[in-house]
Amino acid sequence: MRIPFAAALVVSALVAGPAAAEDARPSQLACDAGKIGARDLAECLRASAVHADAELAAAVEAATKSIDSRQGLLSSQKSRWRRSLTEAQAQWVSWRDQECQDVAPFEAGMTAKGGDPRLSCIIDYDAARVASLKARYP
Repeated sequence: MRIPFAAALVVSALVAGPAAAEDARPSQLACDAGKIGARDLAECLRASAVHADAELAAAVEAATKSIDSRQGLLSSQKSRWRRSLTEAQAQWVSWRDQECQDVAPFEAGMTAKGGDPRLSCIIDYDAARVASLKARYP
């Protein structure tokens, strides 16, 4: 599966770069491992991942409504655009799930110090996808 160039840029911005190292990721902002214990951190990450998925679903729904409200397009064009967005979103979620399930734990060094790296990954990637959708579908 090919990852669109724009998605690759968003991903690279999340995980690399000097400014990114200084800024806290969305998962760190939601659940600060330095301020809460391991049990509370695990619950915070679970709840934040559920919230991030809900925000993502809302952003996709808003994008779909934005397509529907576009002037100057035939209904068949809008329908194709919505279908394409839905398919792209399904592929993105599949990629995110594999990335977070199979890659993130190794990148984190398999330690529980910062909480479950899979959940942190979902929170961080969902936040980036929501920002991307909101920028593209105002």
